[in-house]
Amino acid sequence: MGFFEEASEALRVCKDAPVTQLVLGWRASYVVASDGRWGVGFVPPELHTARPAHTDALVKASLVQLSELLVSPFSQEFAAATAACDALLPFPQGGFELDHVMPVARGDRVAVLGYDRDLLPFMRDWGWRVAVFDDQGKGPDCFPQEDFPRGVAKAEWAWLSPDALRDRWLLSTSELLTRKKGCFLQGPGLPYLKRPLADLGVTHIAAPRAVGDPDSVRAHIAAGGSPWLCRDLEWRVHSAP
Repeated sequence: MGFFEEASEALRVCKDAPVTQLVLGWRASYVVASDGRWGVGFVPPELHTARPAHTDALVKASLVQLSELLVSPFSQEFAAATAACDALLPFPQGGFELDHVMPVARGDRVAVLGYDRDLLPFMRDWGWRVAVFDDQGKGPDCFPQEDFPRGVAKAEWAWLSPDALRDRWLLSTSELLTRKKGCFLQGPGLPYLKRPLADLGVTHIAAPRAVGDPDSVRAHIAAGGSPWLCRDLEWRVHSAP
């Protein structure tokens, strides 16, 4: 059974509920269900192209129905799906603080899939030798996304954005990833499915959890803020499996 089949099976048995709020911000998404559950999701860079038919379907969907769009290549649907996945299968308490885990790759080459201007300064501060593979990226250490397999083959570590699920890079490079020292998969919006992700070569999962008022998280995201810069979210690293 493939990752998306396992994810769909796990999400379908979760308690469903109507969605009362769906926010697609510039840097993240946010969903609230009628029973109070909420989740933060990932917004692909090209979200700002939306199709009316997609919007009409999203505003009528339940949590489980939204989560089924995790397989969608359309950024608007994927953004909504990841927030629903976080609400349905959230990561538990625990994990490790980012600063306690990130030194493991200090001095090593890290192939980064996905350009995140808020995250890259942290990576450099951790002492990582990063090469970023993303067609949206700019700078001397940014390369075309199509070169990621070559980059990850030469690196000791890999760091993947959630877009690696939407564009299937996680699946197509899993054989390479299993031969690395480790592979980080970054949230938000990842369902708590550690074993299926570990089977693809993921060793660490970085996901945020609320440490403040959820309404403040929603307001931050609705204003176009980044989850990395939200004072009411704390990023934790979980091992997989």
